[in-house]
Amino acid sequence: MIYHRAEHLDDALNLIHQHPDFLLLCGSTDVAVQLSDQNTVQGLIDIGGLSELRAIEMGSESIHIGALATVTEIMESAAVRTHLPLLIAASEVFASHQIRNLATLGGNIANASPAADLTAVLLVLNATLTLGSKQGRREIALDELFCGYKCTKLDHEMILGITIPLQEHQWYYRKAGARERLNIAKVSLAVVKNSGGYCISGASLNPYALRLRHVEELLNSGDVSDEKISEALAQDIAPSGSFRSTKAYRTRVAFNMVKEAFSSLEAS
Repeated sequence: MIYHRAEHLDDALNLIHQHPDFLLLCGSTDVAVQLSDQNTVQGLIDIGGLSELRAIEMGSESIHIGALATVTEIMESAAVRTHLPLLIAASEVFASHQIRNLATLGGNIANASPAADLTAVLLVLNATLTLGSKQGRREIALDELFCGYKCTKLDHEMILGITIPLQEHQWYYRKAGARERLNIAKVSLAVVKNSGGYCISGASLNPYALRLRHVEELLNSGDVSDEKISEALAQDIAPSGSFRSTKAYRTRVAFNMVKEAFSSLEAS
């Protein structure tokens, strides 16, 4: 297998341009699994040395997190703990201490797993990505990144950073799994209620992470009943059945979480 180590950002972008099919390697928590499961990986581009992509910066209207910031570094950030408690809540149930020390926020997004907990949270926080390529930089809403199962719209690009706007909001987060820790979500739900209304997303509810627009519309109407929650979820989610959970289980858990989220946020 071919291996390249990028010494600086321009080096990384040139390598991505030359080898668009190579996997980017940093924390290795996802790539290592892919290497053991697939024989189709052509090569690796190691970007772990790009320290300029690890910074977490507080702005007047947003927080910018470098793509290579680890989950532990995010949890230890005073700015994130103060202004983004929802991201902290999801990080605290993210795998184990050892994995949190290695896993990066950019990697969690780019892997495009439908079970990625942090991606669901960033969706309801209206995160924007900064992408870089040999041609330059561009901004894209996280909501526009995914196009299918494990599929993104990255085009010879890498994620450089994630920008999250600061806003007054209430939040709800719940993750269901076989155990409390070291767990891949059977279902998780992230909800934000701000001046614009409800924003809802979840993990393991669709082939890729997305906002649940019909459920949002229902909760914003305030005319919520069990029947209407079920109808809205039927339009927004398409969970798969697997050895970890059945489709019926995921659907029922999602229903209970939506109901609980609405009750708790309306009462607070």
